[in-house]
Parts: sequence; C-alpha cells; structure tokens
Amino acid sequence: MNTIIISLLILCYALALGIIFAQVLLTAPVIFKVLDDQNASNFLRKIFPRYYLLLLLIALLALLISYLFFNKLDTYIALVAVSFSLLGYLIIPLTNIAKDRGWSNIFKWLHNLSVFNTIVITIIAIIQIFRVTTIQPIIS
Repeated sequence: MNTIIISLLILCYALALGIIFAQVLLTAPVIFKVLDDQNASNFLRKIFPRYYLLLLLIALLALLISYLFFNKLDTYIALVAVSFSLLGYLIIPLTNIAKDRGWSNIFKWLHNLSVFNTIVITIIAIIQIFRVTTIQPIIS
C-alpha cells in the first residue's frame, strides 16, 4: 500500500481528533467563564454547525479513501463516522428549538446524543489510526 494513501487516512482521523479535542478541551470549558449566557448561546449556535460540518467533510474524505484503497471493514467504519457526524449536524436545529422553548428534557436528550456522537467519532478515529498504523491494509 502506498505510504501517501495510508498517511492521508491517518491525517483525516488525526484531524478529526484534533478538532474534537480542541472543542472539548479548549473551547467548551472557557465559553461560559468568559461570556454571559446570551453571548455563549450565540457563540455555540455559530460554532457547532461548523464543528459538525467539518467533522462530516473529514469523515467523507476518510470514507472515500477507505472505499478506494482499503478493505470493506475500513469503509464501513468510515461510514459510521460519516453517519454520526451527519446526525450531529442535523440535530443542531432541533437542539436549539428545544432550548429556546424550554423543553429541558428534550434538550438534555439531544445534547447527550451530541456528546455520544462525539465520543463515537473519537473512538473510531483512535481505532482507525491504530489499525492503519499497525495492521497491513488489504485492498479489496
């Protein structure tokens, strides 16, 4: 397998990890400390669509690379990452509506779903980086 192709797939998953860790470890903890509730809400409503859209685009690139150069398992794993990224993107408007209307149970459920999506994408990225760097890929 071409080293450049392997490196591109690793780069995709490493970028996803970097974006997730930047959001979780750098951005999220600071938002409510430096912004009032209204400005924090405005900021989050701007950042989260971009966050999930960027994860979706990276996952789509990983899917394309996996489909073209790796085995079916890698393709299915990338497809799961695409699905969770897309789901995260699609639930943003619903989450905002639930927050605006005071539907706290629905908001909590959607927020937890978003957190779960991020955890799944993180696990997939870690697994795929490990798999691609330690297991000889099979072209199917």
